[in-house]
Amino acid sequence: MKIGELLRGIPYRVLLGDADVEISGVAIDSRLVAPGDLFIATVGREADGHDFVRAAMGRGAAAALVMDGRDFGYPEGSGDSGGHGGIGTGADTDAGAPPFCVASVADTRGVLSLIVNRFHGEPSRGFTLIGVTGTNGKTSVATLIDHILQKAGRKTGLLGTIGHYCAGEEMDVRRTTPTNPDCVELGEIMGRMAEAGIDDLVMEVTSMGLKMGRVKGCDFDVAVFTNISPEHLDDHGTMDDYADAKLMLFDLAKSAVVNADDPRAKDFMRRARGAVVSYGIRNRDGCDLYADGVRYSAGGVGFDIVRAGASATGEGDRVSVELSTPAEFAVYNALAAAGACLCVGIALDAAAAALSENIEIAGRYEVVMSGDGVSVVVDYAHTARALENLLEAVRSNPAYGRVISVFGCGGDRDPGKRAVMGEASGRLADHTILTSDNPRTEDPLAIIAQIEEGARLSGGVYETEPDRAKAIEKAILAAAPGDVVVVAGKGHEDYQIIGKEKIHLDDREIARDAIAKREAACRRSGAGSPV
Repeated sequence: MKIGELLRGIPYRVLLGDADVEISGVAIDSRLVAPGDLFIATVGREADGHDFVRAAMGRGAAAALVMDGRDFGYPEGSGDSGGHGGIGTGADTDAGAPPFCVASVADTRGVLSLIVNRFHGEPSRGFTLIGVTGTNGKTSVATLIDHILQKAGRKTGLLGTIGHYCAGEEMDVRRTTPTNPDCVELGEIMGRMAEAGIDDLVMEVTSMGLKMGRVKGCDFDVAVFTNISPEHLDDHGTMDDYADAKLMLFDLAKSAVVNADDPRAKDFMRRARGAVVSYGIRNRDGCDLYADGVRYSAGGVGFDIVRAGASATGEGDRVSVELSTPAEFAVYNALAAAGACLCVGIALDAAAAALSENIEIAGRYEVVMSGDGVSVVVDYAHTARALENLLEAVRSNPAYGRVISVFGCGGDRDPGKRAVMGEASGRLADHTILTSDNPRTEDPLAIIAQIEEGARLSGGVYETEPDRAKAIEKAILAAAPGDVVVVAGKGHEDYQIIGKEKIHLDDREIARDAIAKREAACRRSGAGSPV
């Protein structure tokens, strides 16, 4: 494909060469440039791509796209580059090398996704694309939607925090971000999805993915909003900016599914371009879907999903659902998934039947139980609202005795939530152990001290143990039969980031080892508990 074709409709200037040069790929990391690629120079948090145009050229790039007026690192006088500092066609290039083109646009990041999608043939137009956004529940809702669609006989793709899947198989792709791939990766992944002939792609969409334009060129059929609460404020600054970023998804989608119980629901409904399916538990008036007769038990939660217009006598849509996670957030997740599937033609009874199967989601209310009746719940809850919801769900479960909470907060991220999470755990758990969770370049003890401020205010019982593995083991060994240990914050993650180094650490592995140690101690003592 030629540069001119990729930039069709985008105002640009050719600084060197001409727009007829053919390119064979797109890259934004000079280290990953292959011969024939277009290198797009973007400005990131830690590096400026304009400083690496020479490196990209050295690796065989056929062209570079830069921002208007930016110096991209070539010495003055080596050629005519429209005032950007020369790129010569003699000394700076090998004899016989293909022509090298440099073009400029006002904002390279702003057009990046559009260019990548165009290069890959705009793959999102070849399948139904469902985007799920919100502070909490994205992974669970996306996974539930994917499960329902598969049960309906559809060939699906799933992109999200716990993995990227095509037709049920995990894709072998490079991951540079935890959730939304960067534009180049996303274009390649979607291209492969289209080649595989999938019918539907379900994607988690983050606020930063939206704000940085990673999904700008994607053709969304359905946008799903789960909820919003304080998170990523180190990136966004204010809740309004955070919400505005998530609202961008609704500019890109043909229809919307919105949690009517969220305080900002009306903002998302107003932003929707087409039909809106609203869902809720509390605000039934005007809801298209709501949960009725919610009943909790030790083994889960049951309820009816009622579609607007259904009556108590069964006229209209009223279907029963049984979930294995005994929590209110699980009800919301199921409603969101059912609503999204309605938008793409899946009947409510088919969605309910699929939801009632035991759907396991890695690191989301993942339960491990010891031989003497101590339960361990591992969950990704890493926001104040998610931790509060999780502990309230566990607290209300009649099968559990004491609740022991183990969690920490990430370093170099959103310090404002630390004390809030400490207060929530201190208030809702019988005992809290404060520990580390990806301290990164911060001092783990300083992070824990900030969490401790909230724990102290709660009046709850707590202690500190910076070593996460020791903290989890300590909680499990101290539990009595019937107690539940809640290990929150990392869920499916199998690493800890200390400084800039990733070390292996999996909460589930640590929990299983501690349970084995506990059971061995029980066998040696002949008692029901080692404590």
